[in-house]
Amino acid sequence: MNAIAFVTAFERGVLRRRRDRQHPVLRGEELLRVIGRIATLRDKDYQKRELELTKKLELAGALRRVANPAFRPQKWAKSLQYLREAHPHFAEVTDFVARRVTLSIHGRQPLKIPPLHLWGDPGLGKTHYANDLAQALGAPIRRHSFENAQTTSLLLGTERHWSTATQGMIFQEIGLGTVANPVFLLDELDKAPRRSQYDPLAALHSLLEPTTASRVRDASLDIEFDASLAIYIGTSNDPSRVPESLRTRFREFRIEPPTGADALLAARVVATAAAQQLGIGGFAAPSPAISNRLAHLTAREIYQAVQDAVARAVDAGRLHLALRDLPAEVLDPDEASGTLH
Repeated sequence: MNAIAFVTAFERGVLRRRRDRQHPVLRGEELLRVIGRIATLRDKDYQKRELELTKKLELAGALRRVANPAFRPQKWAKSLQYLREAHPHFAEVTDFVARRVTLSIHGRQPLKIPPLHLWGDPGLGKTHYANDLAQALGAPIRRHSFENAQTTSLLLGTERHWSTATQGMIFQEIGLGTVANPVFLLDELDKAPRRSQYDPLAALHSLLEPTTASRVRDASLDIEFDASLAIYIGTSNDPSRVPESLRTRFREFRIEPPTGADALLAARVVATAAAQQLGIGGFAAPSPAISNRLAHLTAREIYQAVQDAVARAVDAGRLHLALRDLPAEVLDPDEASGTLH
């Protein structure tokens, strides 16, 4: 097959696609260049592995699906309701994302959500919210913690001269995946090592800019691809420790603990989700009497307390929670001896 025929076959459907539902992430000419480079490799085992990879890309073609919950409006409405009930202190973020979904439909454009930076005290449920948001959007999510990160290789691949060269998570999800706009959770941005020989945050400068993100390069395969629709959610406890050059690329939201009625409702939703997550058939949802006792805790602490309590209840032969099942440290001494359920 000559070059023109290869590119035409690889990019089949690109011009006729519905732009709001499909997005080209690879170019035929770029893949052809990579295949040509691989043909010159001396290491036959390495050459075989890379050719197998390019064959997968060739079969997948240029297009990837665009995740957008607006395509299923009834499900999206329920997802929004859940987000607002389970994460009332993230209401500003949820509303911002909901408006972006609405814009995509009215503009008949692929869903584009600017990078989000959620910052606030530990334990407020930032990671939990990101996972629930990705599920609501119908997009896969990959988490990358910067706490011990030393290089950018996990994002954009390891250089080819290393024997253990691997693709970065961005290319794995977009180039080798099926969705053009997966969610990438960039956890603990403020904990990235500052004195590393290589700056683990460096790659984000190009990834978070739509113009440069449309032509990013994975070091392992030495291939250029389009990551401009990727959704990035960064988290931090202390935003002052995140470089200003990155902060200007994010839409920032300060997250505060829920209070009053919001805290009670959030505790009920989180407690129910924590119990259901264990997958114990027939186990009753925690009662308001139980969840209300947990409303002063963070989402993370509620999850831990409820799952510990469920384990105690099951061990006692029950499929419902009693107040005494909750860890003593989350209750007052008088409550710890109760039996509400």
